[in-house]
Amino acid sequence: MRAHHPGHHERVDGNAAGGILLDIFGRDMTGARAACAHCEHEGPLANAVAEVDDAGMILLCRGCGRTLLTAVRSDGVQTLVIGGLHRLRWGL
Repeated sequence: MRAHHPGHHERVDGNAAGGILLDIFGRDMTGARAACAHCEHEGPLANAVAEVDDAGMILLCRGCGRTLLTAVRSDGVQTLVIGGLHRLRWGL
């Protein structure tokens, strides 16, 4: 039996954050390559670890588990916090 604990969210891959990333960047960013400032792991955002709910999402580094970026919606405002994201690259 799985218990629900407030503040704990199921972790999935970064594809689950695709819609929120599309809203923020205006394009599909799941293929963009993210580099972690902490462990230098680099890979597509689709491979990051994601926690997504109605308020927004957190993307975590697949290599070390630290926060790459966080997006939160509240009171009609969207906030993007760039945590341990060293570099984000995508094709034109």
